Amino acid sequence: MYRGHPLSLAFLTVQGCPPVEHVRIAAAAGYDAVGLRLIAPHGLELAHPIVGNWALIREIGAVAADLGVTFLDGEVFTLLPSTDIGQWLPVIETAAEFAMPLMQITCEDPEPARAADNLGRIADEAAKAGIAMAIEFMRWRAVATIGDAARLARQSGRGNVGILLDALHLSRSGGDPAAVAALPKDLVLYLQLCDAPAGQPADDAACIAEARGARMMPGDGGLWLDELMAVLPPDVAISVETPHRGDAALGFAQRAEKGMAATRRFLDRLRS
Repeated sequence: MYRGHPLSLAFLTVQGCPPVEHVRIAAAAGYDAVGLRLIAPHGLELAHPIVGNWALIREIGAVAADLGVTFLDGEVFTLLPSTDIGQWLPVIETAAEFAMPLMQITCEDPEPARAADNLGRIADEAAKAGIAMAIEFMRWRAVATIGDAARLARQSGRGNVGILLDALHLSRSGGDPAAVAALPKDLVLYLQLCDAPAGQPADDAACIAEARGARMMPGDGGLWLDELMAVLPPDVAISVETPHRGDAALGFAQRAEKGMAATRRFLDRLRS
């Protein structure tokens, strides 16, 4: 906890790091929690599969318990026209084993009614384990904007569905702090924090590349992060997501420490 905010080490910040090491690094750098990739985004592969490997699941859980680290979120379901909720149940089971309160979900289904139905059905399964579904919007996906995400959450009709607010994706999809302030109270479940230049990338391909490997540290870019924090709850959980290709020469621990130091400086400046 720092300045009232639980801080979590996001998967992308230390992408490629084995999950047990991820937990150890997070503890050493002062994070309260971690985010683990339990299921790959559509079209990508997992470097370190966790689901189904019960020996690894137990080891991750034991190390986290010993070090006092919890699990904020799991990545990442993708709603597709062909989505089969039954195939996701082992992921929910694993998230429950880690007592994760949140699972990320994105949407690549162009049919809103079908997407909402599938979201509602996986949310029902998640609710049995006390897990909420956090919709992450990205400008290149079917659910591209914060408005799209709010509509999908509403159409699902489930109380354990909300929004994952990524500062970069909010900016790149044309959103701003005013759009966040206009949402129903408590719809934003947590924040992924980073910074970026104020100018928009040229196209979706450049936007994807930026999101996965060209983010800036909080306070180092041109986004309206001060204004964004002002419209969020004072205790909003923060996932520090700061991957940058320029950090490739740094070890995983150094990347985690860099993100933590920048986040603390940013929160200190806000408080002052």
